[in-house]
Amino acid sequence: MGGKVLIPIEENIRHLNAARLAADVCGVPTIIVARTDAESSRLLTNDIDERDHPFIDREAGRTPEGFYRLKDSTALESCIARAKAYAPYSDLIWMETSHPSLSDAKEFSEGVRRDFPDQMFAYNCSPSFNWQKHLRPSDMEQFQKELGKMGFKYQFITLAGFHANNFSIFDLAKNYRERGMAAYSELQQKEFGAESQGYTAVKHQREVGTGKNFIK
Repeated sequence: MGGKVLIPIEENIRHLNAARLAADVCGVPTIIVARTDAESSRLLTNDIDERDHPFIDREAGRTPEGFYRLKDSTALESCIARAKAYAPYSDLIWMETSHPSLSDAKEFSEGVRRDFPDQMFAYNCSPSFNWQKHLRPSDMEQFQKELGKMGFKYQFITLAGFHANNFSIFDLAKNYRERGMAAYSELQQKEFGAESQGYTAVKHQREVGTGKNFIK
């Protein structure tokens, strides 16, 4: 996603503290996730926090909107600096990435854990990546295990359901147009076959809770 603009470190810390305060006041068990997009963002709203200064490209000047430009060469270093600043105020730290890279993840994890050895991380196995463009199938199979060894304990695919649902119904509609009920029957047989693995949605009324007590 283009157009990302970072806020100063101290401003984000205030947001993290506000979230923690709200959770404590409400008595709600909460996991605070501190995210940084510094790996791909090249803009900063202002330079009020000195911790941001090493990553500002002073020679490039500011944008017409007044944003400070950030150096390309120190993006990962900026992620590490931000993660260290957020660590005391969060449970998990999420470095959003522009491509899947175990080497970047390793450098990030080791950089943070030098000061916070027990810090846990989150990793977005993003559907925006073309995974086969970056990794071989054998590497993909081991990708999450390797991340786990580095401390990335919360791994997820944002919008996995969105993509699965949309492609599934597209595929069904296309085949149904061409082959009629034979196409739907194939889907149905896959459902029947998956029941032994724990799939429960073959009977849709039962799945949504409309049992015999509700249907007369």
